[in-house]
Amino acid sequence: MTAFQPLTAAITTELAIPSDVRYLATWRFVAAPEGGVKTGQVGLVPDQQLPTDQAWEGIRKAAVPGPPYLYVPAFVMTRAVVQQLGTSLVMAQPQLELSLGLPAEAPARPVLVASGPAAPSVAGGGATGVPPSGAAGTAGLEDDKDGAVDEGPGFGTVSPIVVGRQDARALANFIYLAVVAHELHDVIAIEYRLDLSGEELIFLPAVWDPRYVLTSNWRFLLREFDDLVA
Repeated sequence: MTAFQPLTAAITTELAIPSDVRYLATWRFVAAPEGGVKTGQVGLVPDQQLPTDQAWEGIRKAAVPGPPYLYVPAFVMTRAVVQQLGTSLVMAQPQLELSLGLPAEAPARPVLVASGPAAPSVAGGGATGVPPSGAAGTAGLEDDKDGAVDEGPGFGTVSPIVVGRQDARALANFIYLAVVAHELHDVIAIEYRLDLSGEELIFLPAVWDPRYVLTSNWRFLLREFDDLVA
């Protein structure tokens, strides 16, 4: 088993802090995508490509002065939760105040929970090709069953870890494609390479609140998310 040293992000929200704060295990990678997309935008011939960099440019600007990061939730395998939380974190590019180790309320070491078949690893930290729609890096993800997302977090102050390093690298492709689809409308196909480096396991402060339906009932207690208060 490979050892790792997790990090904990400080609460930076300027709003009132709830008493039931949770810490959500999340993988963070420095992301360097390259490639191109085909879109159905007016004025473009069908085979004309736009550089993927255009979809990522807003992310780079939001990340200044740091590098752009991709985030992969590590505490859940539900497809909607992974996509919604991962995409919202990438779009926000929060400026995290990190400290070494687990939250004070955590057990002596994080718990890595086995969950389903392993997702395919990404050789060399990148992926190429034109993946089928909705298929890239989603092996092992589950659809929400009978409203399970609405039943509460299902854990205490500190979340378990159900997504390992290699699975997170594969799921990073899923998050990246969701961001591209958000930034560039009418995407027909994409051919890309996603280089990932600087992996970190971070526990992010959040509160579970069923009013936040667009982020799977979670609100991060980070200043970048203060304008999303329900």
